[in-house]
Amino acid sequence: MRGRVPLQRLIRRVGIVLTTIVVILILVFSFMPGESAPKVSWIPFADKGAHLLAYAALGFSSFLATLEIPGFTSRKKRRSDSNLHISSWAGRSIIISLVAGTILGALVELIQPTFGRSREWADLAADFMGLVVGLAVVLVLLKLLGSFFITRPWLYDPNWEEEVDESRREDSRRVDARSGGAG
Repeated sequence: MRGRVPLQRLIRRVGIVLTTIVVILILVFSFMPGESAPKVSWIPFADKGAHLLAYAALGFSSFLATLEIPGFTSRKKRRSDSNLHISSWAGRSIIISLVAGTILGALVELIQPTFGRSREWADLAADFMGLVVGLAVVLVLLKLLGSFFITRPWLYDPNWEEEVDESRREDSRRVDARSGGAG
């Protein structure tokens, strides 16, 4: 890894910090007495819009916190055809983000009455929709940035040199086999 940007580690650390900040803010604003809670008039649908935005931030950040870029993890064996294709590697992070975010939203709604707030299950629906929006935003962003990283494997793939060497060896074997068979 000498000389390479530790992309996955950087993204995950940023995601963990952002997730921690977002969760703290969600908890503070969720358990704040209704009278002292800030009124936000610029967000459409007021309360539900605030839930949607807060949980969109949670979905975005928790996806980054659990992201596993192909070739960067020791948990799974490396597949030679795994590039930055969202459909092949994002499922784990999406599921973790949706489940953890939904559990947090449900727990907040269950506990809120003890802090003098009302329990609204429509808030949980807005939380879930926010998670989906946050995940959609991060996936689109990664899809747009993916083309940059696909052409620069040294930024994210610790095995890129080995793959290049192996493909060169395979090419030379094919050339040898053709020239040996023709002569």
